[in-house]
Amino acid sequence: MLLDTDIVVVGGGMAGFAAAMAAAQEGKKVTLVEKTNQLGGNATNSNVGTICGAYYRTSKEIPTLVGYKFCKDFILELLSDKSKLINYHNGLYVVSYEWLVLADYIEQQLIKPSVQILKNAEITGVNKCGDTISQLTILYENKLIVLNPKNIIDCSGNGIVSQLADLEMITSPSYQAASQVFRVKNVTSDNEFSLNMALKKAMILLVDTYNWPDSFTALSVVPGSLKDNQADFKITLPDVITDDTELNKQLAIKGRAYINEIFPHLVKEVESLKKSEIEFVFPEVGIRIQQRSKGKQVLSEEDVLFCNKPNNGVAIGTWPIEEWGVDGKLTMQYFKEDDGYLVPAGCLQSNGITNLFFAGKNISATTKSIGSARVIGICLQTGYAAGKLASCKNEIEKEKMILSLHKELVFRND
Repeated sequence: MLLDTDIVVVGGGMAGFAAAMAAAQEGKKVTLVEKTNQLGGNATNSNVGTICGAYYRTSKEIPTLVGYKFCKDFILELLSDKSKLINYHNGLYVVSYEWLVLADYIEQQLIKPSVQILKNAEITGVNKCGDTISQLTILYENKLIVLNPKNIIDCSGNGIVSQLADLEMITSPSYQAASQVFRVKNVTSDNEFSLNMALKKAMILLVDTYNWPDSFTALSVVPGSLKDNQADFKITLPDVITDDTELNKQLAIKGRAYINEIFPHLVKEVESLKKSEIEFVFPEVGIRIQQRSKGKQVLSEEDVLFCNKPNNGVAIGTWPIEEWGVDGKLTMQYFKEDDGYLVPAGCLQSNGITNLFFAGKNISATTKSIGSARVIGICLQTGYAAGKLASCKNEIEKEKMILSLHKELVFRND
């Protein structure tokens, strides 16, 4: 079976959504390939719960929203629909959201420009012809579908297209700890700070009593989720994350087992949870970082911490370098307030394939720097920029597009 398309976007997360919308705005026939049955990626399947990196870190009362008009409109639309802007920590502002609302919004937006969406679809093969990818093979509804796109945007989070094409990857022996989110009902507390303090106190006691992993002490309420007598809780898993896909698949089973072991004891120790029950566990573990594709440029830790702003920058990074250890400890490396760095366009373009682009957690970045650039606010921007770049017919158009994207970012945030 052969489908007609101009651009294939691999991965239906936040970056994939933005990439598909941007390419569709340019009049391209876009096919979005998502491996699960739910759009939104970690934002919905794992329920990250907050959008980070959409505002400058600041001591001011009103933070500055950054990014393209598309990205700003997206955030403002969420805020008009029961989401909240939260001063999370140390001048960092995040936007809470309800995962079902977000998933529905994404789907409805993609319907407008008639993006072709293939859910539960898996990329199984890549054919190269010289320095281009000529064909993608996809398993969809037990059938093999062949796509011959002009350009591909890999927003998969682990560079699946680059992997199948045997391209150079940026890897590490292990990555940041993953998290598992679960929803609890019949919570009697209405104060998030107090509930978090009670959770912390209880988990320190329980970890010591039952010799549980230290990472369990990082159990906390997802910011903004405590409402209507329910809350989403996030636990850091003690398991090492690697690029072994089979081991990673087992994490969801482990995550559920950890929660089932912990929760009965937690109910006994925390007064506001005495009558509570687990409503459901989100289906996917929140894997923060995996291997990434190698691009024409590589975003470095120095680029982030020194707020470098190259002339070909196409996304504004405002979030610190955030790293979660398997012991549950969080390390944050900050740069100065009311400032950010720019992600070079070369981090969104393959080093070896002319028609392959990257966005989201798959941009070309070191393991340290992706700890900043992986958050949703930046993923939306890199997705949008990649969608625009992939819509260009040649290198001259591409250079003009980079200039245009750069000007929009700088002009709107000076």
